[in-house]
Amino acid sequence: MIHRQRKHFAMIIHGARAEREDVRHLIDWVRGKGHHVEPHVTLEQGDGTAMAAAAARAGADAVIAIGGDGTVNEVLNGLDGFDTPLGIIPVGTANDFARQAGIPPDVDHAMDVILRTKPVRIDTASLNGRRFLNASTGGVGAATTAETPADAKESLGPVAYAITGVRKLADFEPYRASFRGPDFSYAGEFLMFAVGLTRASGGGTLVTPNASVTDGLLDLCIVEAMGRADFARLVLKVKRGEHVGEPGVHYAQLPSVMIESSEPLSVNVDGENSDATRFDYVARLKDLWIHLEHLPGE
Repeated sequence: MIHRQRKHFAMIIHGARAEREDVRHLIDWVRGKGHHVEPHVTLEQGDGTAMAAAAARAGADAVIAIGGDGTVNEVLNGLDGFDTPLGIIPVGTANDFARQAGIPPDVDHAMDVILRTKPVRIDTASLNGRRFLNASTGGVGAATTAETPADAKESLGPVAYAITGVRKLADFEPYRASFRGPDFSYAGEFLMFAVGLTRASGGGTLVTPNASVTDGLLDLCIVEAMGRADFARLVLKVKRGEHVGEPGVHYAQLPSVMIESSEPLSVNVDGENSDATRFDYVARLKDLWIHLEHLPGE
């Protein structure tokens, strides 16, 4: 007779997903396999971080984020300083990281990844001390995410970002900032930038197509100010990850980068926006245990 080890799973569930039938079935299904499941429902910003940290201190075998990229980000930061593995059940809008790592959108199949794979150790990145997993974007890309209505995200999914992006092209203005890292410097006008730990953001846009979660580096992409028509053509190449080496595109791989601006910039990190005039990005080598189908980009 095969005896499977009984495990302790803490599930951190986004409040808007807690009543989904498939999520409620998932809890019963995992318990039916003999595991101890503790569901925790988030109600406001910061709940996921606090709940994940408490679960790690309590000795959970894995803390599972059930939601979108924002929920994953909160749980990721709650696990900072712990070796407790992260699991992901992707039921958000874009689910950029989960899609790149081969985690299925079906909740039962996503749970299978957690149950049958051993966790692997990957890098994370941090912005002003807070960890993230995807690509952090500024300029037109961040403004698009910030201005996409929540109800549009729910009903249209990634298409909502594209619709807002087209509207932004009608009245876009260049931004100005300085970018500094080891053996890299750029100062001037730009339309967008991305600091990527993984290759895709914004519903699958390959903005940092050479990024890796195991090389200890961040991929920095800067698009200089240019005419609307030139930028519109370039955006199509960015979507496919074919923009590296194009005129007006700067691309570098760095262990850290600092961005400074005299005016506040809106920057998106794992689906959430913040405004500041200084952004310190740092690669954190082998900083997280996580259950994946495969490494992002493989």
